[in-house]
Amino acid sequence: MNRIKDFFKNKNNIKVILVYILLPIFINLIIEILSRSSVIDGIKYMFTHPVPFLCNAMIILSVLIFTILVRRRLFGLTVLSIIWIIFGIVNMVLLNQRVTPFNASDLKLIDSAITIINKYFSSLMVAVVVVGVVLVVALIVFVFLKVPKVKYKINYVRNAIVVAAVIVLMLASINISIDTGFMSTEFTNLTTAYNEYGFVYCFMNGLVNTGVKKPSDYSQDTINEIVDKITTEPENTGEKKTPNIIFIQLESFFNLNNVKDIQLSENPIPYFTELCQKYSSGYLNVFNVGYGTCNTEFEVMTGMNLDDFGPGEFPYKTILKETTCENITYDLKENGYATHAMHNNTGTFYGRNAVFKNLGYDTFTSIEYMHVNEFTPMSWAKDKFLTQEIIDTLKSTKEQDYIYTISVQGHGSYPTEPMYENPVIKVSGVDNEGQRNAIEYYANEIHEMDQFVKELVTALDELGEDTVLVMYGDHLPGLGFSDDELVNGSQYQTTYVIWDNIGLEKKDETLEAFQLSSEVMSRLNITTGVINQYHQKYRGTEEYLSGLQNLEYDILYGRKSVYGGINPYDPSDLKMGIKDIVINKVEKDEEADDGTVYVRGENFTEYSVVYVNGDEYDTEYIDENTLKIKCDKLKSLDSFIVSQKSGDTKLSSTKECLYYE
Repeated sequence: MNRIKDFFKNKNNIKVILVYILLPIFINLIIEILSRSSVIDGIKYMFTHPVPFLCNAMIILSVLIFTILVRRRLFGLTVLSIIWIIFGIVNMVLLNQRVTPFNASDLKLIDSAITIINKYFSSLMVAVVVVGVVLVVALIVFVFLKVPKVKYKINYVRNAIVVAAVIVLMLASINISIDTGFMSTEFTNLTTAYNEYGFVYCFMNGLVNTGVKKPSDYSQDTINEIVDKITTEPENTGEKKTPNIIFIQLESFFNLNNVKDIQLSENPIPYFTELCQKYSSGYLNVFNVGYGTCNTEFEVMTGMNLDDFGPGEFPYKTILKETTCENITYDLKENGYATHAMHNNTGTFYGRNAVFKNLGYDTFTSIEYMHVNEFTPMSWAKDKFLTQEIIDTLKSTKEQDYIYTISVQGHGSYPTEPMYENPVIKVSGVDNEGQRNAIEYYANEIHEMDQFVKELVTALDELGEDTVLVMYGDHLPGLGFSDDELVNGSQYQTTYVIWDNIGLEKKDETLEAFQLSSEVMSRLNITTGVINQYHQKYRGTEEYLSGLQNLEYDILYGRKSVYGGINPYDPSDLKMGIKDIVINKVEKDEEADDGTVYVRGENFTEYSVVYVNGDEYDTEYIDENTLKIKCDKLKSLDSFIVSQKSGDTKLSSTKECLYYE
């Protein structure tokens, strides 16, 4: 007791305690102010949500408290405080750019984010960020050099007990708050969760909460019961149809006419609207707003519900890097289909060049294997080039084809300055000029995407093969539309339409993204695949979602009881592009004295790079049969290889070709 009294008589000890109490509260307040882009709203949150606010501060304290174990205590506090504030700034920026907050899964997307940063921020903004980083590093170095260490001997045992006590208190506070309903572990809407429970808690939840949570009723008996019901109930007795099946995931595409208070000079998507009137269509409930393309395609392909995964998780960056996964690709391969993925953006974006092997695709044609020569003002490839790629892919095989196409033209960011001198679609009714310009830019991009849809349908019609074409938007654009501003009342709804030339009955309904593939296969009487059969037979039942979670857990994380304990799906031998890229010969330009060398071959693109004896050379694309390099030390038996490169990644390479003088 005397020791405790002596401890509190020491003014320095009181100061230390106050620092560790007040600093987390201050940091959390700054983060919430940044999150809401408003000082008043940040302070209001502190008083209207006191329990979540204090729990968030406790989490920050649990990180800061470790500094009592080091001599450079003030340095540690400075660095950790800066990191938290930077996270708050990043969250604010992302909310402004894409509507959805910064979450732990975004840390796994840094490689993809770096490749497109120039499309969201000007060179000046990037320079400002670089200068800011330099200043932060300089501040950290200054604090490290100038701020003294604690001079007294640290009582490590006592301090370790304090650290443990703070962590236990933090965990207890959070668990009590969850049990009493002040907080939750279920984030059905990420943005709402961040607003209700605070940035720090939601972000940290995303760090520790990944994958599908094991259902409380998960067992061999539960899985057997689900499988028995699938296999014993009568199958669909209709005749199975196997037309070409093409999915077009239209980047950030939605019906802009659904925004209440803006006026458009004309309908930006007249052909898509016409298709919706003639063919099966409806709203599609998606997981993200403003970003997260790969999450929509994950739900569509696999039939799995992302609500069952960690908050804001990207399975492409977690579980699908490790294992194969049942999905429509494997289902259709069992029915004799050749399977293809296609994307008019880089093949490495979201790690698709690796993930698509675990999803069973035979080929993946990314922009590195296309000849695209028209781009939007924001440097995204125009979608119209996908039409010929799709037709060529259909012609490249004898089998029926399944093609999953991911478009990119509608991608943000959306410039606040006018981009078109005479835009086809003009926007009015928006007071903020920058916002009006952004919406107008978007309206004209989706207008061109609508023309692409028309050209594609026409081309497929002329091809004459039985085809089902499924088209939908992956998410709303990051233009800041709220639920109240939308006719349908939800930022998380895009539109789908199913065109066909085989006489399918028109059927309009709202679907979840994870129901779309099974719905299409149901129309065709294709019942292959456990997940597909489950959707077709359990949808609409009381146990539907809980049973789906059991299957997801069993397939990806559990015993794989549904397959008898063994995953039946092997990674595919994914081929990049549908055409073989080959070197036929290497020729030295004898008339030039600068070492000019021509590499002759087939199917080269602007992304082809020549390697001589393993060394990369600056490569000039002449045409699809010719590449040019400068190599003044060329000698007989030098080895030539051409690789298709996405950034620093080699997506594929030709066989070696030797040079002979």
